[in-house]
Amino acid sequence: MFEQDRVIVRLQQRVAAESDIEICFMAGSYGRRTNDSYSDLDVVLVFSDELHREFAWNNRREFVKSVTPYVPCKSFDGEHIRPFFHVALYSNGSKVDYRYEVKEQLLPNPWDRDIRILKDHEGWAEQYQAQCAQTYWQRPHMTAKELEAIDERFWVMFWDTYRQVIRGNYDKPFTIYVEVLHYTLPQLLHVLPPEDPAHQALLQASYSSNTKKTAAHLRALLQAYLEARTAVIHRLNLAFTPDSSFETQLKRVLDRTT
Repeated sequence: MFEQDRVIVRLQQRVAAESDIEICFMAGSYGRRTNDSYSDLDVVLVFSDELHREFAWNNRREFVKSVTPYVPCKSFDGEHIRPFFHVALYSNGSKVDYRYEVKEQLLPNPWDRDIRILKDHEGWAEQYQAQCAQTYWQRPHMTAKELEAIDERFWVMFWDTYRQVIRGNYDKPFTIYVEVLHYTLPQLLHVLPPEDPAHQALLQASYSSNTKKTAAHLRALLQAYLEARTAVIHRLNLAFTPDSSFETQLKRVLDRTT
């Protein structure tokens, strides 16, 4: 749908002509051969040393544009994800994540267990893939202290949102509602596997000018959060004890406002 195959052909031609890029491969869904017409491209560019990577990184915007010179492109650095990570969005709809790596610093990891090699040097990429195939995903982890920080933030932001919604306000508490979703739920979703019912229950968001419906959603969100928190505690065997007295009293307040 988004002409990814055309981008791949152009990319392979481009890296073949670039001597500083020793190895290039694709990870993610294209590496696993599970891609579809909506998939983005995870591209890894490997350089012989930091000097060559630094030179290429300084010219990253020109490089990503040169892959498809007749297709307008907007790109930006993904420092919030990892160093030397550049994201390109081409106007044909293709999205490409470029990782700039140094050969000696690129250690085998489960993200690269399955790759599609576009350019190799002396069989390095094949050997690297074989080493990655021996690695395993680590179990998602969270400490009791981290859960405590999430819990404290959730209760404050949740109550800030709820009390204003039941007052009849919907515009002012919206940003707080977004913060509840952004700062507390992703960490729980990361720990809980998708097949866990507590994971699925968190995948709900509803906010509108109808404050009664929004309040009902917030009460459901609270229940989903409590179930997810319990699931995380049990799954990771955390020494975390909820403040049951506080939570019981606050839920009674919620019941009175239903």
